[in-house]
Amino acid sequence: LAAQNAQANGVGGTVSAASLSWGRPGPEAADSPLAKSWDVVIGADVTYNRDAWPVLFETIEAARVPCLLSASERRPNELASLQDAMRKAGLTVELVDSPMRNGYGADKVKLFWVRAPQGPTQEGAGKGREGILSVTGV
Repeated sequence: LAAQNAQANGVGGTVSAASLSWGRPGPEAADSPLAKSWDVVIGADVTYNRDAWPVLFETIEAARVPCLLSASERRPNELASLQDAMRKAGLTVELVDSPMRNGYGADKVKLFWVRAPQGPTQEGAGKGREGILSVTGV
């Protein structure tokens, strides 16, 4: 679906989409999308399950590139809790207002810019050979 949306919006040659198993890929995961180099990882609707946050954070760390996550305030203080959990996990995050001007997107959606984690990097990380990886909730 992400690949079709990219194509429909005229960025099919810039945006790549892949199925991604969350968590840190093991050494046997040479075919994982995280084994490739990306400029940025975009995640939409991936924060609604608090129990999955630790694995999401592992995935962000494994990506070793900036991540942009879209998140909705479904429960009271959910976004503040998410931001706090990210910081406690060692992620550097900036909360940004939604660019939407009206409706649910304007009122309830925030963007989380997560800086690329520091530390050992995968070979070729940050070189942007693959463009943008789009990840959606399942």
